[in-house]
Amino acid sequence: MSLFVVNGLVKRFGALLATDHVSLEVRPGEIHALIGPNGAGKSTFVNLISGLHQPDAGRIELDGTDLTPLPMDARIRAGLSRCFQITSIFPKATVIDNLMLAVQAQSGSSLRFLADRRRDQALLEAARALAARVGLEHALQRIAGTLPHGAQRQLDVALALAARPKLLLLDEPMAGMGPEDSERMTELIHTLRRDMAILLIEHDMKAVFALADRITVLVYGKVLVSGDVETIRNHPQVQAVYLGTETTESAV
Repeated sequence: MSLFVVNGLVKRFGALLATDHVSLEVRPGEIHALIGPNGAGKSTFVNLISGLHQPDAGRIELDGTDLTPLPMDARIRAGLSRCFQITSIFPKATVIDNLMLAVQAQSGSSLRFLADRRRDQALLEAARALAARVGLEHALQRIAGTLPHGAQRQLDVALALAARPKLLLLDEPMAGMGPEDSERMTELIHTLRRDMAILLIEHDMKAVFALADRITVLVYGKVLVSGDVETIRNHPQVQAVYLGTETTESAV
């Protein structure tokens, strides 16, 4: 049984059909990757899922709940959490304060003054646990904006995890990373699947092939093909449209 189901999603911007009856399913504990060339409609599709845009047709369902009419905050409460392409951290606050704010926001309590938050032991412990989960337990007192890019992305993931999602939507988590940071992020994403399903939108094909159970390929707003890694790796149209002349062996 699928945890997350998108059925026949359509989005038009004037004469442009940006999302053309796209359907996709994510199973519990699965990492499902969404790939495609620039202009394929990935960003529009992700924005429809997260609630930034409303579809013209189709349905979005998470664990039996119809998300289609819901605003972004209600989708988060229903179990959908998103990391954006650009980090959404508080750059002038410390790592621990970023995490305490995220935990507090998700608990539904009022945002108290910083001094009050620091006296809340349960809040502090929850924030420390999130830091440890993404490998930032050594950087709790660092100002978030001074962290290296890879560590800022790790913090961004931790902020999304504060919502305790059923489905985590990762939008280009490896963007701007070097090989070492990409490997670290790949390892982190792999560990997260124990507790949630993941929809991964990513250009780094090495990471996609290493992580994904299934892959959906978008081209011109339509699903070209969906299948396991070997199906996608060896699909002639995928190689022509997305992988280009690069051999699949050199992409892994």
